[in-house]
Amino acid sequence: MQLSKIAIPQITPRQRQIIIGTILGGSSIVKPKNGQNCYLSMRGKSTKWLEYKAINLDSLSSYEPFTVEKTNRWHSFCLPAFNEFKNKFYQDNTRKLKLKELELLWDIALTIWYGDSGKYINNQVIFNTNIWGESGSKIFIKYFKLIDYKAKIIIEREHYRVQLDEESSVKFLKLIAPQLPEFMK
Repeated sequence: MQLSKIAIPQITPRQRQIIIGTILGGSSIVKPKNGQNCYLSMRGKSTKWLEYKAINLDSLSSYEPFTVEKTNRWHSFCLPAFNEFKNKFYQDNTRKLKLKELELLWDIALTIWYGDSGKYINNQVIFNTNIWGESGSKIFIKYFKLIDYKAKIIIEREHYRVQLDEESSVKFLKLIAPQLPEFMK
């Protein structure tokens, strides 16, 4: 008797955007030691938010995707498609942001990024961009300028942030509102 091959799940366009949003927000693409393919590792303080993303990525999740360490974690199967994400967002195992990877973001990717690393304070949206460093934060500024938003880099407790002005914040929140889960509205 011959064993049948396991079908490799295909990543839908929506899932691709969710993955990009979660990478922008701080989740990692990991290549296991001695492994051929990478996997997505998400973490978060909010169990509800992590579960929301996990539901959207259900077909990609490992057999036991949730763990709790210092924070809640979820991870996918190791898949060839995650190697592509590693190549797009990492260079020499270090996060590296490229403007071309941001140019085709959908509203769902922006929503996930906001849910992972954004906040709304004093009528302004602020993204924690510290994991991307100063150069990555500057690329986010270029991206926002391309889509006609006004943004600037701020330093908060010695960490990089990108802050939208009030008008751009209103436009941004209107854009992502339809994609936000009810518990975040």
